[in-house]
Amino acid sequence: MLTLTDIHKKFGDNEVLKGVTVDVDEGKVVVILGPSGSGKTTLLRCTNFLETPDSGSITLDGRMVECSAAEKKDIDYLRRHTTMVFQHYNLFNNKNALENVMEGLIIVHHMSKKEAREAAEEYLVRVGLKDRMTYYPSQLSGGQQQRVGIARAMALNPKVILFDEPTAALDPELVGDVLEVMKKVAEEGMTMVVVTHEMQFAREVGDEVIFMADGVIVERGTPSEVFDHPQHSRTQQFLKRVAKAI
Repeated sequence: MLTLTDIHKKFGDNEVLKGVTVDVDEGKVVVILGPSGSGKTTLLRCTNFLETPDSGSITLDGRMVECSAAEKKDIDYLRRHTTMVFQHYNLFNNKNALENVMEGLIIVHHMSKKEAREAAEEYLVRVGLKDRMTYYPSQLSGGQQQRVGIARAMALNPKVILFDEPTAALDPELVGDVLEVMKKVAEEGMTMVVVTHEMQFAREVGDEVIFMADGVIVERGTPSEVFDHPQHSRTQQFLKRVAKAI
């Protein structure tokens, strides 16, 4: 379904990704963990060319894009079929929740306003915001804003949703609601790649857990393999530190 092959990315002299390869099967949830600076967010952003990879290839649903020779139509294809849920929500402040979800449907899928409104309403109900559709971002809590972001991503009917630390900017008491919505999305069979520090979510929802450090994949496996029987000392150290912080 989605394969990133030998992805390299430098910022100046700093090599952030050093030949990373990831396979994501349809309907699966792949969770990427790692310390700050490990390259996990950059990898996610390379998937839909929010950052341009220096080399490697991305294959989505059988169509391969060579990163160093990607044309506009290739990038458009990747962006049309992957959506991103951002750490800081990235909502339009001058549009209410309903309009934020409608926007992409009108621009990307060329829906009429009536069709876009019906679809947007459906997805906002699914994330528990039936009574907040006319609220603007400034009137919503961080958790509610993030749920609008998830509704927006789902409404575009992508092949894959990319989540970039979706709970990192939230107050602790708001995290649970967002994770609950993400669990529901996973249960519905959506293919997901999730960069997160939420270990319990990774353990409960992930089909595969990847641990990254210093621009490479150090370890990968099922949640049980990575959390209960980590093989690499770097993974063991990271998990110990995280456990202490909790």
